[in-house]
Amino acid sequence: MRQFAPHPWFACDQPRWQPLARVRAPAPMADWLADTGSLTHRLRQLGQFSVLPLRQRIAAPAPQEARLLQQPPRHAALIREVCLHVDGVPVVYARSVLPLTSLTGANRVLGHMARRSLGAELFRRPRARRCAVWAATFPPGALPVAAGDTPVWGRQSLFRKRGKPLLVAEVFLPALWPLSDHAARS
Repeated sequence: MRQFAPHPWFACDQPRWQPLARVRAPAPMADWLADTGSLTHRLRQLGQFSVLPLRQRIAAPAPQEARLLQQPPRHAALIREVCLHVDGVPVVYARSVLPLTSLTGANRVLGHMARRSLGAELFRRPRARRCAVWAATFPPGALPVAAGDTPVWGRQSLFRKRGKPLLVAEVFLPALWPLSDHAARS
């Protein structure tokens, strides 16, 4: 198989993902990290939802990602980075790692999302199964999008769609919390 160079993850070395059960995140972050439903659906409840594609390419996942996917090192994956917006405001940075071997048959659609939400497709029948969730914090400046000057929280989920693995990391940007607070008070 053709070898691919690793794809850079964040400006920091590597996220230090911990099993969600071991993480003590402050509220309301803990609620968002532990939510088992569709993030797309939850964001749509806050306002006008949109997806801004940032980068998409075929590359090798980071070594940690390859391990979680149980893929041989340096095997190809479609790596997609997007920013999710509510009412035009960036609220989530997302990175998806879809091994090319997972993008076959009916799963081919996952490789052609453009401005559509991957989450909407994952929760469409047959629903993807979330097998594991990890959480991490990221220092200011670690993301490829502006995230302010305070650490931010994110989660990474291992999904299986039609039996094929994929990883989705979602980092919650500071602009989400005022929208979330406002929705909770309404």
